[in-house]
Amino acid sequence: MNRTARRLTGVTGALLGVALAATACAGQPTSTAAETDTETENVFDTDMTLDELIAAAKEEGPITIYDGTSKIEEMAAAFTEEYGIEATGVKADAAEVIEKTTREAQSGNIVGDVVALSDLPALKSQLLPNDFVTTYVPADLEENIPENMREPLVMITDPAFFTYNTEVYDACPISNVWQLTDADWAGKFAIDDPVGSNATLDWFSQMSQFDDDALAQAYEDLYGEPLETEQDSATAEWVARLAGNSPIVTKSGEEASEAVGALGQTDPPMGLMSSAKYRNIDEKGYALSVCEGLEPFTGRAAPKGIAIATGTKSPHAAMLFVHYALTQEGIEPQIADGKISSNSTVVQPEDPAHTADHLDSLYFFDNAGLDTDWANRESWQDLWRVSAR
Repeated sequence: MNRTARRLTGVTGALLGVALAATACAGQPTSTAAETDTETENVFDTDMTLDELIAAAKEEGPITIYDGTSKIEEMAAAFTEEYGIEATGVKADAAEVIEKTTREAQSGNIVGDVVALSDLPALKSQLLPNDFVTTYVPADLEENIPENMREPLVMITDPAFFTYNTEVYDACPISNVWQLTDADWAGKFAIDDPVGSNATLDWFSQMSQFDDDALAQAYEDLYGEPLETEQDSATAEWVARLAGNSPIVTKSGEEASEAVGALGQTDPPMGLMSSAKYRNIDEKGYALSVCEGLEPFTGRAAPKGIAIATGTKSPHAAMLFVHYALTQEGIEPQIADGKISSNSTVVQPEDPAHTADHLDSLYFFDNAGLDTDWANRESWQDLWRVSAR
């Protein structure tokens, strides 16, 4: 697997139900959304320079931005200070963002002008086809964004690392992800419940589509013989074995962080957790470190998309915010804890997980697989449930 190429070129069942229900209620786009669509697309089809966009944006506003992190409030305030355009950041989880965006588009009463959404398959399969939102990629930044992150536009990716306890281990106690399926690690791997984590389900789907050979090769490298499986893929076999090895299924990354990193343990588990949880090294004294050199990857980086409400009354201000969110200054609040901008020119700051040191060994998603991710979530949920014991 060419991890560098992936970097440079490349929520649950309930959430799925919310999105599908919203779509069912929506049916075809309302006349309001449909009437606005052509006008908005014409606005986006522009050769405006950044200075021209700024001038046009200052004639509009205010704007509201939905995102799943409270850091959007800080970003909106900084945007207002930079451009003098009133912007309000509203924290809402993915299910809420999908529902709000759908119902606002139906009614023609747009509140959220910009939508940042961690459920990229839902964005691709539900919001975009119904013309509720539109993808806008700033022309002056396009070449800095991997082609497979442009449609829908990825704003950041959120890394989750395989993690071990540094109080007990001087180095990562495993060298290969297949070891987590062995008896030695039974009941000793913490992971957010995949049944309730779209990011994890989509990761399984992405690996099976694009890097199944890497997992198969990792198996052969570890055990000295080719993988034989009745599953559809090496990924499915790994998932089934992992689920069947009595993992510690947590309700949150915070629980996984505690299970792995709490001091005073003699035989701590490993875990998969967001780079953001490494703040607990300083805040709670936990002993956490990334499994450097783990094959075939040290973790996965799940994408968050950004799009503009098709019916916004402030399209230029919304476009300017998207541009701002793709710059070093604009995205700084979100990348400070290890998240990664899709703009390859944005410098990765130092963070407790030392994310910058692991960019080449992270697993990045490919937008080409989003439709399959969306279609196969239930299948991956079922595989996990059936395999767990």
